[in-house]
Amino acid sequence: RDWTKLPPDLAAYIAGRLLGIDLTEYIRFRSVCKPWRQSTEDPRGLHSRFIPRNWVVLINYLDCFRRNYGDRKYRLLNVATGASLTHAEFPELSGHHAVAYAEGLLVLWSKTTSAIRLLNPLTHAVADLPAPDFSILGEAASTAVLDSDYRFRGFGVINGGAGAAGASAPTMVIFMDGVIPMIACIRPGEPRWALVDTSELDGCTANVSFSSALSIRGRFYITTSTGDVLAVELHPEPRLVYVIKQTTTAATRPTTTTAPPAMRPFFEFFLAPSSNEDHAGMLMVRASRDRRQVEVFEVDVDAGKLVPTSTVGTDRAVFIGSARALSISTRLFPSIAANAVYFCIGNRSTELLFYIVHLDNGRGEPAHVPYSDQGQAVGPFVDPCNLDVYLAFCVDAVQVLAM
Repeated sequence: RDWTKLPPDLAAYIAGRLLGIDLTEYIRFRSVCKPWRQSTEDPRGLHSRFIPRNWVVLINYLDCFRRNYGDRKYRLLNVATGASLTHAEFPELSGHHAVAYAEGLLVLWSKTTSAIRLLNPLTHAVADLPAPDFSILGEAASTAVLDSDYRFRGFGVINGGAGAAGASAPTMVIFMDGVIPMIACIRPGEPRWALVDTSELDGCTANVSFSSALSIRGRFYITTSTGDVLAVELHPEPRLVYVIKQTTTAATRPTTTTAPPAMRPFFEFFLAPSSNEDHAGMLMVRASRDRRQVEVFEVDVDAGKLVPTSTVGTDRAVFIGSARALSISTRLFPSIAANAVYFCIGNRSTELLFYIVHLDNGRGEPAHVPYSDQGQAVGPFVDPCNLDVYLAFCVDAVQVLAM
């Protein structure tokens, strides 16, 4: 039987089913023969449906040294299936630093022009975007503000239009923290960034600030320091809208009643993916700065509320970093602690790789950089390291991926 004569509509249907499993399955299907490629859409365009959302590039500081010796090959890991690709090369990194992920896309920052580049690590599709333009902040952005330091705090993509199953290019969202926080968006091909309207926050409690961001399933969410959840909507104009607005709920009141108010710990709110599709697949982790108090909530977007839960999943772990958050199957990767939160946020300067909180018993477990008898750091960047170290760097220190 001549499979090259498969009817084009049936070939497209099969390819679509495979794409629902993973982008790599779609690519393999198209590689079989020319008629099958002609019956399906080329994934090398930077389209919403071809974003490799479950893939990460495994890196650590050892890669910095390897690059000096000409070794510029990387390994990609699918955290949903366990599949991996080895010896991947990224010539598109030339002259750029990788600063974060926008779902599965690598966000690259030009060393010379500060422009932003999106890279699909599976298809090598690239979209070059202009540098963020702080003038869009308007008169509020004084010279002092523009001269201050801004930090990348979140990146995301919002799916393109509904036509062709969302096959149009996604909108890029960027969140930068500074004297005046900036949330801006742009679609590939547009000449400049558009400022996201944050006036929805006007009239709220003073000193409210943004806490964390999460790009998931083609939407971009952001939390505030009071535990609110907002989403970026693009129409009719880019703006923030409330998904969950807190009053005095389990997410904002202290978990201890023994300490006076002045002694209550400062809490942070982090969004992370969840395996629970009933609540938009999203969790909120509420943690004190010292990580001694950690609570988990399922984010029910439809009902506009947080649902308390005692677990991130009996067979799951959540990695939370400044660049990304991941939900990992501990059945697929048994070396990862089950029902645990790995805090991987800005720990490099303190020699702390990450801090694990086991939700079953509340026990905290720091993972430090090992030292020799002479007090010198000896690993894990010289010897092979565990998957948890790689994942910690995937969510918090993507900057080591550069050329």
